[in-house]
Amino acid sequence: MGNTYYELKLKINPLMEDFISEIFFENFDCDGVILAEETYKDLEMIDTTEGTLRVFLEGNDTYEDLLYDIENILDLSRQEFLDRGLSELELGSWEFTLEEKRNEDWSVKWKEKWDVTHVTGKIAVVPDWIEYQPKENEIVIKLEPGCAFGTGTHQTTQLCMKALEKYFKGGTVADIGMGSGILSILAKKLGATYVYGCDTDETVIDVAKENATKNGVNVLNNPIEGSKELKEFETTTHPPLEGGSKSTISGWGKKAQHLYVKNNIKLAKNLRNNATEPEKILWSYLSKSQLENIKFRRQQPIGNYIVDFMAPREKIIIELDGGHHNQNDNITYDKQRDNYLKNCGFTVIRIWNNSIYSNIEGVIQYIKNIINNPTRKSEIFTLPQGEGISDGCQFELGSADKVTEKFDFVVANILHFVLAEIMGDLKNIMKENALMSLSGILDEKKQMVLDAIAREDLTIIEEIHQDQWTSYVVRREK
Repeated sequence: MGNTYYELKLKINPLMEDFISEIFFENFDCDGVILAEETYKDLEMIDTTEGTLRVFLEGNDTYEDLLYDIENILDLSRQEFLDRGLSELELGSWEFTLEEKRNEDWSVKWKEKWDVTHVTGKIAVVPDWIEYQPKENEIVIKLEPGCAFGTGTHQTTQLCMKALEKYFKGGTVADIGMGSGILSILAKKLGATYVYGCDTDETVIDVAKENATKNGVNVLNNPIEGSKELKEFETTTHPPLEGGSKSTISGWGKKAQHLYVKNNIKLAKNLRNNATEPEKILWSYLSKSQLENIKFRRQQPIGNYIVDFMAPREKIIIELDGGHHNQNDNITYDKQRDNYLKNCGFTVIRIWNNSIYSNIEGVIQYIKNIINNPTRKSEIFTLPQGEGISDGCQFELGSADKVTEKFDFVVANILHFVLAEIMGDLKNIMKENALMSLSGILDEKKQMVLDAIAREDLTIIEEIHQDQWTSYVVRREK
């Protein structure tokens, strides 16, 4: 801040505080927000007035320019909320005043409103300026409230935290709409082997990383290529057609003559020239016979297929898989492909892309162990998804529809109308029998979420309430 700052006072429904606050964090140089005249002690509000959101904005613009921008952004945002099913009453009036003030240490004043929040008897959220002695076996999460959505005081966040404590039994976790990263941090402290968090607001990515580091959680900095479609090409799953070029691949023996589909040769060359990042990383270990003195080829056509890496003499194929290989259609296709390659006498090793990023040394050792196994035959070996993933949290800009990995537990603290829209995407990232905590649901709007849960054939395990908010814990049966 310079010599002045702006304070905006906006009339809202207090239940919508976090969601409306995000408008200012996303669109303005916002240094913090306070729901005026509210003081919390643990979970109990001990002092309150009518809902007035106080927003502190940096004084970089003129008063007229800032006023113009605020009016326009609020008009657009309000209409978007209304279009998605919220009512005028649920939003509040959004009448506001804007005042330019001399810069004071207002951050100290608003911090006085906060205290330790005991979400449950086992979980405490502690503002990082407060010295706190945890109870025995208590999980403490240190945050600076107001820096991003998900400070631990809002009911929707607490509902997800309670669900994690009660239902999470280990494994991997996806935190969709992670905000401050508080749920990711809690999942790690509850024993998650790996947590993936994403948010559509790029400003919260660094916040989540900082909060994780502050709480002693390892932050994985490499992107997960499995979150993107790696490559697409058309192919058929029937046996190779007659025609095209014939060639005996070196080392296969006289009876191992196979067809190359003509177009696949050109396509394979194109794929080699446009290798994905995981392919580049693994090739740096396989090229020039570095691995066990074995000569590998890249993007090798075999019949109607193109394999990522092949050692013809040793009859080894290595395939790199993104999360889309977990989808039903691709699972069926991969089985047909694997059976064909197995019948050709190959050992097929499948590796998940995220393992290439997070534990390449472990991947290389896994490949070596299979290659050097004297009893190895024509089999399919798949490194279990998540195996070898570094212990920590991964945060990136994105949304559920871009995630292709599957997880043991999913948390989605997102407003009800968005949950209803993306329920199918959320289901797609759940493993079979995985659980998911859905929060951000106003009681009077829960039917739209229930309809989406039913549409996706998810099973409700528990319905949880706190104040005027509802949360569901659901299971994917198949």
